[in-house]
Amino acid sequence: MHHHGTSITLNELIYSIIPHLTSAEKLVLTTLEDLIDAANNPLDILKRTDQRQAFELEIHRIRINLECLLNRYRPEVDAILRAQGEHKGPVIEPDPQEAEAIRSAIEIYLHVCAFQRGEHPGPVPGRYTMPGKHS
Repeated sequence: MHHHGTSITLNELIYSIIPHLTSAEKLVLTTLEDLIDAANNPLDILKRTDQRQAFELEIHRIRINLECLLNRYRPEVDAILRAQGEHKGPVIEPDPQEAEAIRSAIEIYLHVCAFQRGEHPGPVPGRYTMPGKHS
């Protein structure tokens, strides 16, 4: 997984960033569902439900931007997929929204890894709370 500010090839986006985002998304949503199911306090249920909704919205935003990026590179994406990942493809040049989506995907993955190692108390980065809601 790349850190902020480094060049990313199309191959890395397809075979590393997107799959890592998918696995992180599944873990976060499963963990939040488990926390909601186990909660007895209505405020805890509300907090976790709000986190889930905000996280799902963020994932949707990321995926829309990544889809736009992949569509711009469609011929190269097809070549990488035909080569089953053996072809690196070009270094991508994302627009500002696409670049933010890539950064967000990487941040989510790194946060989930840290959570799994016990370095963060919760599965969701702190910014995924609904505006005006409990944190």
